[in-house]
Amino acid sequence: MNRRILVAAKIVVPLVVAFFIGRAIHGNWQQVRAEPWRLDLVWLAGSFALAAAWHLVRPLGWTLLIRGFGHAVPYWDIYRVYRKSELSRYVPGGIWQFAARIYLTRRYGIGAAVCLAATLLDMTLAALAALLPAAWLAGSASTSLGQWQRISLLAFPFLACVFVIPPVFNAWARPVARLLGQPYQRLEVSVSRMLGIWAAYCAMWSLLAFAMASFARALLPGLDAQQLAFIAGCYAMAWAAALLTMISPAGMGIREGILGLLLGQTLAAGTAMTLAVAMRLWIVSMELAWLGVGYLARPGPRAAAD
Repeated sequence: MNRRILVAAKIVVPLVVAFFIGRAIHGNWQQVRAEPWRLDLVWLAGSFALAAAWHLVRPLGWTLLIRGFGHAVPYWDIYRVYRKSELSRYVPGGIWQFAARIYLTRRYGIGAAVCLAATLLDMTLAALAALLPAAWLAGSASTSLGQWQRISLLAFPFLACVFVIPPVFNAWARPVARLLGQPYQRLEVSVSRMLGIWAAYCAMWSLLAFAMASFARALLPGLDAQQLAFIAGCYAMAWAAALLTMISPAGMGIREGILGLLLGQTLAAGTAMTLAVAMRLWIVSMELAWLGVGYLARPGPRAAAD
């Protein structure tokens, strides 16, 4: 019964949020139409270029984590697995991203336990990195979040740091694996290497945040530098808050709702919600494009058999 309620919530909550987003846009349609919308291809190209780090660095970080468990898989093989599994997270249910990665990595001899552990480490490091531009650029925007969301964002770094420190991870991962009846593989990644991955994620997140701000500037030519910085921080904060919510596939609906509320502090309500939805469409478009890049890259011996 609890599982059915959770599945129902994962479907209903995004629909409810989407309804309120749509109502906000519809109710402010005259104001939305009055905005000087246009498509600036230069700023759009800049957004795509800045977001390249997000699509290239995260598969690299996951590759290094997989190798830390003793599986030497070529980067471009992992890249294709990562990009395909990222698209599967849009399927309702919340498990398909993980199921897809487990299925796609089996051909490389990677077990489910290792795949899930590397995935959770990757997500934790990415969320920790997202909090930096969120705090730096949009600290005041957090007043739009609920109290439980602010508490989660404040408590998360302390809990996550314990999770990603390799010696601590190995200390609790072994008994957990035994309890679940799963094979245990030690994470052989030094603390300095883990910090290096996190530092790369921080740089990646800073570029992605400004990539989304550049996308906003491509649509709204009147935005100034202060507004662009605020939009960049709002996107990082909304991403982290939606990830911690974990109630809808890929944070769909939840992320747009949070982002619209945050952007509403500097933009009109209808414009803020419209821009949040446009950012989601832009992210999905880039994910499809970068998946294509993975297949255009020179395939390794295993990828050639795909």
